[in-house]
Amino acid sequence: METSRESPVISSLVRYEFQQAVWFKVWLHSNGQSAGVNQQAAQSVLAAFDLDLDQGVWRIEDAGFDRLLGRAESLVFTHTSRNGTRAVDILHVASALETGATELLSFDQNQRQIAQAENLVVFP
Repeated sequence: METSRESPVISSLVRYEFQQAVWFKVWLHSNGQSAGVNQQAAQSVLAAFDLDLDQGVWRIEDAGFDRLLGRAESLVFTHTSRNGTRAVDILHVASALETGATELLSFDQNQRQIAQAENLVVFP
């Protein structure tokens, strides 16, 4: 990212999943889990993410929900029975494809596998 000239594109799905993950950490904290965070920390993280969006660190591009689901359905038939792919992983790859991305940043092995099979360059 530091060497890129353009802001990486994320989908609104990435924003949704990030927000959900942060609030899930609040729930973990409220249930005594060490992996959780308190509400103040969560709000700080989400504010920092929104600031990054405002400053152009990330750029949200809409894939169009109906087109996105159509692409995702075709990926389901190609990948799920073979690889046990999860729905959200497929949605992320479909979103990348629908927005014309040629690269995908992912640390999820299943998601990386689908993206590579769909000819996306996967980082890291």
